[in-house]
Amino acid sequence: MGKLWKVTLKNPDNTPFALFLADVEEFNDAPAPPKEVPGAGGNNEEKMTDPQKRYLFRLLGAQGIEGKAAEEHLKDYFKVASLKDVPKLAASGYIDQLAKGRKEA
Repeated sequence: MGKLWKVTLKNPDNTPFALFLADVEEFNDAPAPPKEVPGAGGNNEEKMTDPQKRYLFRLLGAQGIEGKAAEEHLKDYFKVASLKDVPKLAASGYIDQLAKGRKEA
């Protein structure tokens, strides 16, 4: 038996919606996980548009995440140093995710 991990999945507003217990074993031949956000392409990919950025800030504001906190949340989510580096397709995917969560609430 390997290490026992407790994994909690949370909504963007930090409320938990699922809890899993995982028995983790080390496997040396496993490939390294991707370090980029799904949907993020190479350096030639189009970047997030200003309307996308404004909409993301509005969606996060509706969840109580505003200003610098919203900017830091987006940087952490997309794993970028600047919001100018966020790929357009990745931004679109996150917008869809947030908007869907808003409609379900």
